[in-house]
Amino acid sequence: MLLSFIVATVLITLAPGPSMLLVIANTLRSGLGQGIFTSLGVVVADAILLCLTVSGLGALVQTSALAFNLLKWFGVAYLAYLGVRQLRSQSSTEELSGATEVAKQNPFKQGLGVTLLNPKIIGFFIAFFPQFLDASAPVGPQLMTLGPLFLVIVFLILAGYAMAANRVRRWLAGAQAQSVLNKSSGVALLVCGAAAGLTTR
Repeated sequence: MLLSFIVATVLITLAPGPSMLLVIANTLRSGLGQGIFTSLGVVVADAILLCLTVSGLGALVQTSALAFNLLKWFGVAYLAYLGVRQLRSQSSTEELSGATEVAKQNPFKQGLGVTLLNPKIIGFFIAFFPQFLDASAPVGPQLMTLGPLFLVIVFLILAGYAMAANRVRRWLAGAQAQSVLNKSSGVALLVCGAAAGLTTR
């Protein structure tokens, strides 16, 4: 059962999504450190949402259309904001003289915000974790094992994406290439925002 959980978590985390795209975009724009901090923000948000799910608040979001839609549209707006800012961003060579601007962006908060404002994650947790719980054993201890394991796997995979993106960044260090990457990342985030806007409970 544990091996099945690990395999399922790896496959799901490898799939493209807003968090993964944000990690890659921040790494391509500002380096590996920014990607790692974005990954940490995503994992902390996942931990918060997992705790909310276990406490029963997750069920409220799933059953309340108002709560679900509020979270969804805040998330759409935030993804759109990040996408537009990425489209308007300068190349990394121009940003070397503006380190304070990079600091203001706070990749940890970006990862935290994109994940917390995605109501589908709570629905995913509600559907996913029960598949790997033993009904004959206490639920609490099982979740205390599966929850942290899930978070570790998510962080390792996102960090792996960040490291891969950092290698690409070294090859595409020119201002023109960076501009193309920034715009591509911006479009991808906008597409994710549009897709999130079409989701339903």
